[in-house]
Amino acid sequence: MSPAAPTLAGRRTVSAPSLQPDLDAGRLDGERDPLASTWVPAADWAALAGDWRRLAAASEPNVFLTPAFALAARGVDPGPGLGAFAFHRGERLVGFVAGRSGLGGRVFRLWSHAYAPLSQPLIAAGEERAVIEALMAALAGRRCAALEASHLPDGAFAAVLADVATETGRTCERIAAHRRAALTAPPPGPSKEMRRLARRLAEQGSVCDLSTACGHPHGAAISGFLALEAAGWKGREGTAMAEAEAARGFFCEALSALLAENAARIDLLALDGRPVAGTVTLLAGDRAWYWKTAYDEGLARFSPGVLLSQRLGAALMADGRTALVDSCAVPGHSMIDRLWPGRLGIGHCLIAVRPLAAGPVFHAAVAFRRATIAGRALAKRLLRR
Repeated sequence: MSPAAPTLAGRRTVSAPSLQPDLDAGRLDGERDPLASTWVPAADWAALAGDWRRLAAASEPNVFLTPAFALAARGVDPGPGLGAFAFHRGERLVGFVAGRSGLGGRVFRLWSHAYAPLSQPLIAAGEERAVIEALMAALAGRRCAALEASHLPDGAFAAVLADVATETGRTCERIAAHRRAALTAPPPGPSKEMRRLARRLAEQGSVCDLSTACGHPHGAAISGFLALEAAGWKGREGTAMAEAEAARGFFCEALSALLAENAARIDLLALDGRPVAGTVTLLAGDRAWYWKTAYDEGLARFSPGVLLSQRLGAALMADGRTALVDSCAVPGHSMIDRLWPGRLGIGHCLIAVRPLAAGPVFHAAVAFRRATIAGRALAKRLLRR
C-alpha cells in the first residue's frame, strides 16, 4: 500500500490502492495533444459508452459513474441540468466529470445522489492535474464561482484536487468530513456469539448460501433481494425499491448490466430455500462497494444480516481481486462498524474556481451549504424526539 496522501476529508486511515500507469507513458509532455472539453447532457451520455467504459477501466475506480450504473441512474435523479464535461486528448477520452449547476449557475456540484454515495469523477491515471485545471477553466467560462464535491473519498483524485487548490491559491472550504467502515484486509473471524447465532439459525431448517458469484441465476437473485427488502421496514415506509416503478426499473437495469459485466454480486442467505438475508455488492477495478442489504425481520433474533455481512467481507477479501471494500454506511453504523475495523475518509468541500480571489459569491455559496447541512441535522434531531 502507498503512503497516505494529504486529503480534503481530514485524517486518512485507508490508503487507496495503486492505479494503472499513465496511458501516455513514454511520450514527452510536449508531444501530447492538448485537452479539449465538451459539455454532454445526460440524455446523450449513451453515445460515449464505448470510450466511457475504457476510461472507467483506466481511472481510479468509481462503479457509480460507469456506464452500466450511471445510464440507469439517470431515471432516479431526473432533476434538470445533469450532464458531464467530457475531456479528450486527441481521440482519447481522458476525463468524464458528471454534475449539474446550482445556485443560479454559480456552483457546479459533482454528481452524487440517493443511490450513489460517491462523487469522484473518472479521470485516466496520470491525467488528474490536467483535467482538474481544464475543468476549472471550463467552469470559469460559465461564470461558476465554486466547484462542490460531496461524498468525496480519500484517494488519488482528492489528493491532486487538494494539491492544485493549494498550489494555485484557490480557496478550499471543507464543509464536512467523516469516516465510514471499510476493509483493506480480511475481517476478524466470526465471534463466539455469531457462531452461536449461526447454530441457532441452522436449528430452524436447512441453511445455505446463494451467490451470483457462484452461479446463482441473476434474475432469481434480483427478484429475491427486492422481495426481501420490500418485506421489511422499507416496505412499511414505502421506500423499498420494489414499491416505486422508477427505483425498481433502475435497480433491475443497473444490476442486470453490472452482473453481466462481472461488476456486481448478489449474495443471499437462505433458510429452507427462502432468502432471509441479502446483500448487493458493486465491483470496479480492485474496489468493492457494499451497496445494499436486507434481512427477514421475523428472524432478527438470529441476526441473519450480520452473519451474511461477516461472510461477505471475508469472501471479498479472499477473491484475489479486491483491495478495498467501502461499506457505503453512515459513520458510526451499529452493525458494520463492529465487523469491519478499517475506515475510509469521506469529505465534502467547495473550491473556488478563481485563483487567489474567491469572491463574495463563493463565500455566499459556502455559507448557504453549511446552513443547509445544519438545518437538515436539526430536523433529524427534532424528528427523533
